[in-house]
Amino acid sequence: MSVPGISSDQPRHAPAAEAGDRPGGSVEQRVRVTNMYATPWRLADRTASGELPHYLRLWRFEQYYRLSADQLPGVLCRAVLDASALTFRRWQHAGTVTGARMWLFRLPSGQIVASLSLDARCELIDTIDLLEDCYFGDVQIGNQSAAEYAHALAVQQGADGAAERDFLPERHQMVLGAARADEDCEDELQRLIYRADLPYRKEYSAIRYPAELNRRPGWLAAVGPYVSVVCGHSGFIENAVFLSAVQAVAAAAQLRAIRQAAYADVRLFRDVEAAGGTTRDRRRMLEHIADQLGDLELELSYSVEASADLGLLVPSLRVESFHNALYESMSLAGKAVTAGRMLQRLGSAISAELTAIESIERRADENRRIRYAVAVGFVSAVAIPASLILAFLGINASQVNPARSMFSHHYLGMYLTVAALIVLGARLAAGFWVQQRRDARHHRVTGKQTRWAMAPDDFHA
Repeated sequence: MSVPGISSDQPRHAPAAEAGDRPGGSVEQRVRVTNMYATPWRLADRTASGELPHYLRLWRFEQYYRLSADQLPGVLCRAVLDASALTFRRWQHAGTVTGARMWLFRLPSGQIVASLSLDARCELIDTIDLLEDCYFGDVQIGNQSAAEYAHALAVQQGADGAAERDFLPERHQMVLGAARADEDCEDELQRLIYRADLPYRKEYSAIRYPAELNRRPGWLAAVGPYVSVVCGHSGFIENAVFLSAVQAVAAAAQLRAIRQAAYADVRLFRDVEAAGGTTRDRRRMLEHIADQLGDLELELSYSVEASADLGLLVPSLRVESFHNALYESMSLAGKAVTAGRMLQRLGSAISAELTAIESIERRADENRRIRYAVAVGFVSAVAIPASLILAFLGINASQVNPARSMFSHHYLGMYLTVAALIVLGARLAAGFWVQQRRDARHHRVTGKQTRWAMAPDDFHA
């Protein structure tokens, strides 16, 4: 009886064969070295990538990978390489290579990850120089480097970024071997993961040992930030942890790209503050930065943070244990938190700047209204008295004699009445202004007092 998410192992003594390999073709292979490289190339078309079960044997996990295909890597292409055409700079056992493949994976974000997988008949400890060559790109496929060969494949698939031919700094390597009969192999693991045949002090090691992958005799798994060693596990487990490493490399590259974009936005934000300009231009530029910031936050959430939890998609203790150990070893969770805080504080700075711009624009509008009110008030102050006088002189009444001049002393009472009205209006305006100044002074004095300070009477309570 099988339980979903729990796998019963089948005995095996060699790295797993991938779907599409000849039956029994991997029996002679003792070691498989798989190198994952982040690339600057992208492919927007999701339909261009194939389903994982068509290329990798996932056994009972196949249903989970099909169910969550839109959240997991898809195979863009797989090219079988001529082992005799491979040359290495440091490694002296090129004749032991029995198979080689170049993979291109497409992530849900459109990012492409390349993988070079090599099968060899040699001891684990003999792969140190091979790991060094693969990590630094000192592997030639005919007259091309591994990066150039992968770039040509990506261009054939229609990927963007054709001008950049090299891999990105983010990369991870996996060494897959047969079951280990010796329990004391920590020295060998240290040398493999650090890619150096040198003495070490194990109390300062950063290697993690996933509990579920080391639970049974013969099982072995050691995870480092750049190299992982997995021995004694079934083929579908090796394929699952292989895909987990692809996700981790893609997440690390995406995280670095997000940080670089955030720094570019910060420089643009500082340039906006230094350049000055009109509030309309500053607002337009800040809105552009805010729009980019929203895209970065979305990518951080769905391309980095969401990929950290593989257990929701593939319910397997061993796969989840390796995935968590790898993300912890690469410190992706802590780096994602730091990047999130950077984006959050940049967003707060943009909001504060937009608030300041709104205040400036509001103050400009208020000053514009004041100028308009002063102009209208001045015109009214001149026009209304003149209108009163002209209206009085224009009425048909016995008090208005057409033979008299409008400057005659006979109309002194009317002029005094208009003057009294003007003086009364001026005194009312002055009174309101004095009251406003007194209230403003009172508020300033009250605001300077500390609200939490104890009242004098409280000291005698």
